[in-house]
Amino acid sequence: MFMESQTQLENIIVRCKSGQREAFEQLFELYQPRLKYYVRRLANSGSETEDILQNIWITVFRKINKLRDNSSFSVWLYRIARNEVFGRFRQNDKLLELPQEKKLPEYNDDNHEFSAEDAQKLHNALNKIQPYHREVLTLSFMEQMNYQQIAEVVGCSIGTVRSRIFYAKQSLRKEMERNNGQL
Repeated sequence: MFMESQTQLENIIVRCKSGQREAFEQLFELYQPRLKYYVRRLANSGSETEDILQNIWITVFRKINKLRDNSSFSVWLYRIARNEVFGRFRQNDKLLELPQEKKLPEYNDDNHEFSAEDAQKLHNALNKIQPYHREVLTLSFMEQMNYQQIAEVVGCSIGTVRSRIFYAKQSLRKEMERNNGQL
C-alpha cells in the first residue's frame, strides 16, 4: 500500500466499522482516485463512472462490518467495484465473453515497471485492448496487487491470472507498437 501503511489502513477500517464518519472519509480519500482509474479502465466509459463509484461506496459503507479480514480490504473493495461494473454490463447487455485461457509454460514476470516517458502511450494503448486484459494490467501495475490478490478480485485461479497478464502484455505491446512506435 503506497499511501498508508497496512497497520494504519487496518486502524481506519476498524474505526469505520465502529461508525466513525471521519474514518470513512479518510478511506474514501485514500482509495477514490485509484478506484476511479480502475472503474474507468474496466468500464471504458466516462459517462457512467461517477454513478458506478457512488454505488461502490454505498456498498462499502453498508457492508464494511461484514469484512472479516481488515488486511484484505483492497481486494474486497476491488471485488465490489468489479461486480458493480459487470452488473452494469449485464443490465446494458454489454457483457463480454472471456476467451478460453490457454495453458502457458511456467512464466514468472513480476517486474511491474514502465518508464515515465511511456506513460501517455500506455494509457492510450490501454483504452484499445480487451477489457479483461485492461483489468489485470490495471490491478497489477497500478494497484500493485500480486497474482493471488488479482485472482481473488477477478474470481479465477492464479494460473489464469498469469495467463491473462502474459497475453495482456503481448496485446498491449502490439497496440503500443502499432499506434505509438516501439517502447
